[in-house]
Amino acid sequence: MKPFLTIDNIESIKVIADERRLTLLRLLRTPRTVKELAVQMELPPAKLYYHMGLLEKHGFVQVVDTQIVSGIIEKRYQATAEQFRIRNPMLLGDNITPAERASFFGALVDETKAELQRALEAMPPAQTDDPPLTPFVSKKEFRLTQAQLTELHARLDRLINDLAALAEENRGSPEAAYALAVLFYPKEEGA
Repeated sequence: MKPFLTIDNIESIKVIADERRLTLLRLLRTPRTVKELAVQMELPPAKLYYHMGLLEKHGFVQVVDTQIVSGIIEKRYQATAEQFRIRNPMLLGDNITPAERASFFGALVDETKAELQRALEAMPPAQTDDPPLTPFVSKKEFRLTQAQLTELHARLDRLINDLAALAEENRGSPEAAYALAVLFYPKEEGA
């Protein structure tokens, strides 16, 4: 499995812009069969074969083992990378429709929401009166000049790159794992 894979074409971005496929990729950090995935997702296996076919066709998953079970070939799949880095779909211009762009970002937000809910449900009760360091959630609305927007984008980009370097440095360590989701978008006037 590669450390990361950059997704830079519209067809692959469309494939990954699906909450179910994002869940499959998360589960396939370790090898699993479609039947095992179906049990974890509480779905019939037949509902996953189409999604697995698309993920395999676009290089997101690969077959890592096969065995014959009751005369049927059973495939064990694994994600092809630990992380998938998506080239900013905003850079694709007219190659992506507004609906596809919304679907892509919506799927990422839905997957993030599901991960956060699982983390909150698994969180043990606080042992002290001090607020925990995680989860950390904040929402701010503000106005920026073009220069301030450019500077903020550069600062966020540096933070993400620093975290990517830490992820690489600590890969395989027994330390606790964390996720950071950054949403930054233009707000409708009056909304």
